[in-house]
Amino acid sequence: MPSNSYDLVVLGDDLAALVCATLCVRRGLRTLLLGDDRPARYTLGPHKLPIEPASWPIAAGSAGERVLKELHAELALRRKLREPKIAAQLVAPELRIDLGIDRLAPELEREVGAGAARWLALWERAGEIGRLFDPVLAAEHAFPGVGFFEKRELARLVEPAAEAASSWWAEAQGDPEARQWRPLAAIALRHPAPAPIAAARAIAAWRTGPGALRGDGDAIRELLAEKLTTAGGEIRAGRVTDLGVSWGKLTSLTLHNGDEIGAAQVVSSRSPRELAELLGKKAPKRLAELADSVTVAGHRYTLNVVLDEAGLPEHMAPTVAVITAPDRDPVGDAAFSIHLGETDDAGRVVATIAAILPADGPIDPDHLPARCAALRAALWQRLGDIMPFFERHLVLAHSPFEATAPQAPGGRGSYDVPRPLPLAMAPIWSGQLAQTADTGALPYPSGLKNLTLTGDQILPCLGVEGALVAGWSAAKIACAIAGKKKDYLRDEVVGAA
Repeated sequence: MPSNSYDLVVLGDDLAALVCATLCVRRGLRTLLLGDDRPARYTLGPHKLPIEPASWPIAAGSAGERVLKELHAELALRRKLREPKIAAQLVAPELRIDLGIDRLAPELEREVGAGAARWLALWERAGEIGRLFDPVLAAEHAFPGVGFFEKRELARLVEPAAEAASSWWAEAQGDPEARQWRPLAAIALRHPAPAPIAAARAIAAWRTGPGALRGDGDAIRELLAEKLTTAGGEIRAGRVTDLGVSWGKLTSLTLHNGDEIGAAQVVSSRSPRELAELLGKKAPKRLAELADSVTVAGHRYTLNVVLDEAGLPEHMAPTVAVITAPDRDPVGDAAFSIHLGETDDAGRVVATIAAILPADGPIDPDHLPARCAALRAALWQRLGDIMPFFERHLVLAHSPFEATAPQAPGGRGSYDVPRPLPLAMAPIWSGQLAQTADTGALPYPSGLKNLTLTGDQILPCLGVEGALVAGWSAAKIACAIAGKKKDYLRDEVVGAA
């Protein structure tokens, strides 16, 4: 017998799962967020280090704007956004420019001279193309669509935007002034093969720089968790070992400690293959088909470097896009980003390097440590080109995805690595789902009546925006299954702040 029952159980604690659970509980569904207790940060001695860098889309019309309005959290997030003097920087061969609304034009004139007008025109065009997708991401329909009428309506919006984006992207890729744009989009989206419409949105957003957050991923996690629990939702860590099915519907979840939880429906950010393994012989054929329709294009790798503040170049922006080889695939040390935290009371700064570990097919677990070590060594060498004196001021360096002790210079000392580490790297999904302008990989329906998919696997080419849309859409579907009104997100919200 279940020890407790819920209207909705959300499996996963990534951004999409948090958004979905928070929206649903504030509409009145009794909701449990059941995650793996994967932290957003970890601690080495006095240093709090991010698992991955975090940003938030701040442009008008973005998916983030809609979610914040639904949760009445605009002011709360605004307080967590940093406002540096220089929003971001782009470093490429023979090119170093500061990015920002008022900085871009003079910077381009200084760096590329007569080509500045062409650069600005291409950037303006990227913004125009990217905005064509605003009605898709802000529609009242789930995206990707569910059901005939939703798909038909979305196709009307998606097809012209996709056609315009493909034409623009082909032109841009053939322009020598735009060699850096493919890797720049890949850095922003953490995806090695960005779709044209996603690339346009990402490149346009770089004009003002990504929305850097105080506290990294914890800033968003804490905000959503507070909204969820204030409205009566529950958050619990637990590993699911079995899923109960009756008459084509999920009825319960069994945890590793033997506890059984009843669920009227489930939203999961786990992959179809993982869900099929949990279901065993009860898994619908549809889950196996979905698992075969997507591949892993890479993994998100992070290296944290703690420095004395004196080791940073003067006027370094909090976010730096580094492109070392524009003509190579934007993975490994060919294209990566550096994210600076705020200086602590001891005068130290955390520089988080985010890169893509490529995956040409399944990665052998036995070879993974060697591949991570090779990537770390390559990034270390490139880092010296951006921050020439960082090694003189190094306190420690560590990746949460490697089973290695923190790297520290003599006399600095070291610290014990926390027990949960190393963590598994987040996969980067790839797939082609119809009527999504090549941004989608998986649909929401799973083959079971009350099991809905969400997470990075739904819209992997849209980066953070994709996770927000997947969370919002999954919440819409869950509330529709529960019998809530179709326009529930337009109505009053329980516990509005």
